[in-house]
Amino acid sequence: MGRARGTTLAAILAIGVLTAARSAPAMAAAPTKAEVDNAAHVLRVVMTALQSNEVEQPVKRALFDCLYSNSIGEISAASDKVIAANPGKVDRQDASQMLAVIAGACGYRPAPSKPAPRPAPKR
Repeated sequence: MGRARGTTLAAILAIGVLTAARSAPAMAAAPTKAEVDNAAHVLRVVMTALQSNEVEQPVKRALFDCLYSNSIGEISAASDKVIAANPGKVDRQDASQMLAVIAGACGYRPAPSKPAPRPAPKR
């Protein structure tokens, strides 16, 4: 699948998922263009990460579980909250930063790294 075709498909899926999520009785308003654009971008980042050989399996598992249990609209809104809470720290155009935000919003927490060994005491 070509990149343009994949991008178009991601946008269509995001619109469909976001619209379906919004059509619930509690949400009568149609999504704004900004909400659709944000959801499409989030979906694009997630789909790219799931297909990448560079993304570790625990991250992929967290993303897949999150997609299975939540709408793209919910994931996008949670990511927006993280970005709003950290002004100037996240560049939405940097896919790796967005992946970190999305994975974190989906509940992924990296395993704590082992502390560096202490140097031998000087005598």
